[in-house]
Amino acid sequence: MEILEFIFILGINFSIFGFIWGLMMLVIRMFRNPAAPPNQALDYTLRIVKYFLLVSVTANYITRFESGDLSTNAGMTNLIVGAMVMALYLLGKLQNRAVLSQLANNPLFARLAGSVDPKIERFLLLGSVVWFIVCIIYPVLVDNTLVNWFNDSIISIYETPVIGWIFRIIAFFFLINILLRAANVIGRLLNGQSLTESNVKTNFKYTHTEFGAQSKREDSDGFTDYEDVTEDEDQKK
Repeated sequence: MEILEFIFILGINFSIFGFIWGLMMLVIRMFRNPAAPPNQALDYTLRIVKYFLLVSVTANYITRFESGDLSTNAGMTNLIVGAMVMALYLLGKLQNRAVLSQLANNPLFARLAGSVDPKIERFLLLGSVVWFIVCIIYPVLVDNTLVNWFNDSIISIYETPVIGWIFRIIAFFFLINILLRAANVIGRLLNGQSLTESNVKTNFKYTHTEFGAQSKREDSDGFTDYEDVTEDEDQKK
């Protein structure tokens, strides 16, 4: 039960951090030109900053959850469980971006989904987990004004009436999702499947070019041209 409670606390931390980060990104987008083409370098820079802050805030949050201050390191159980939850959470993000990358191959969704570099995504995942372990072992690294501000904001939002209950519900579903994802990872490892590949398939029957070619074959009455091959078959017989 203590492990489940710990994962639940992490779910609160992740969800409220995502809420705060979303508000910050909303402000940034207000100053960006909507007509400007996607900037992959900027997107990855923002994601690196996001992951760095998320890992730092979570490590700081775990340390305070364990001891109430930064005088002692978190227990080994929290370190292992926290690292596993962090890895599963980021793995889910990677799988979601893999789906978006597949959607980008279709002209209908190319503007809505950007391309994804699998090597960079794996580097971000592994680097985040390593940095998380380092921060748990040496909590002084994340004892700074910015990280403490995020933690204080998370606690303040969590203790706010009504809003706090909403994030409790989100954290409950986060707990269920992490358990299901852990079972999925174990199943993939036993079957020798890739962990980063998403189960969601985004294949479409028609591409834009094929659909256009088929449309040209339709006559003005809305019927499609076809060949009667029965006569040829009778001649062959």
